[in-house]
Amino acid sequence: MDFSELLKLSEEKYAAYLLSQDLLYKKIPENQHSKLLNQSIACGKAAARDLTVADLREYCQQQAIEIDYFSENLKAENFRFVLAEFQLPNRIRINQSLLEAAEPFLAELDFLKDQRVDEILLAHELYHYIENQQQLFTTQKQLSYRAGPFKKSARVHSLSEIAAMSFAKELLGLNFSPILLNIVLLFPVAPDYSQELAKRLLLID
Repeated sequence: MDFSELLKLSEEKYAAYLLSQDLLYKKIPENQHSKLLNQSIACGKAAARDLTVADLREYCQQQAIEIDYFSENLKAENFRFVLAEFQLPNRIRINQSLLEAAEPFLAELDFLKDQRVDEILLAHELYHYIENQQQLFTTQKQLSYRAGPFKKSARVHSLSEIAAMSFAKELLGLNFSPILLNIVLLFPVAPDYSQELAKRLLLID
C-alpha cells in the first residue's frame, strides 16, 4: 500500500473525516464544523503540553492506570477490531493480536521507523483518561439541536477521538496522524477494509 498521499493530508483533514463518521454529524450545522474541529485539536495539544512526563508507562503507574494487552481471534470478515480502548475509571486495553499480525508489515513502513506502535496507542487512550479526570472540552455537551418540539444537548463523541489523535501526535512528536494506525494495523488481516478506509480518507473535502 502506498501511504505517500495519506501522509500529505493535514491534521484538519483527518479530523474532518472522524467528525463525518459521528452519529450526530447530520445534526451539526455546517458553519460549526471548523470551530468544533479546531477546538478539539487545540484541546488535545494543550493536554499534551501540560503533561510533563518522560515515560508514559511510569506516568500510568503513578496514576494507578492498568495497561492490559489482550488477544483475540483475528478474522478478515470482522471489521470491528478494537485497536485499543480506555475503560473507566483507569484501564487501558491494547490489542496484542493486531500488533503481532502487523509486525512484518510495520517494519516495511519508513514513516513508522523508530516508532513503537503500542506507545502511540497507549498515548491515544491516555488522553481519554485525562479528559475524564480534568473534564476537558471533549467531555462536555457541545451540540444543541431540536428533535420535534424538544431541544436537546449532546456530546459529540468523535471530538474526543480527534483530540486524542492530536494529543498522541503532539506528545510523541509524530510527523504523521495516528489515524494511519487504523489502516496499517488492519491491513494484514483485513486488506480490503483497510484499503477502503484509505480511499475514504483521501476523498475528504
